[in-house]
Amino acid sequence: MERFNKRLLDVKTAAEYLSISRAKLYQWVDAGKIPSVRIDGRRLFDILELNEFVERLKRDRRN
Repeated sequence: MERFNKRLLDVKTAAEYLSISRAKLYQWVDAGKIPSVRIDGRRLFDILELNEFVERLKRDRRN
């Protein structure tokens, strides 16, 4: 978990964090499922929002 010690993750690291492909991450971003920010042209993901996304998936799966 030490690799994920930053608040904002780039696309490659966010995909690794979620154990998905970069293509799937972009699909979810385009669908509005995962928020991101652009800083200096780089798309970045807030690790707290990624955690919230995973929790939503788990809740939805239980219902």
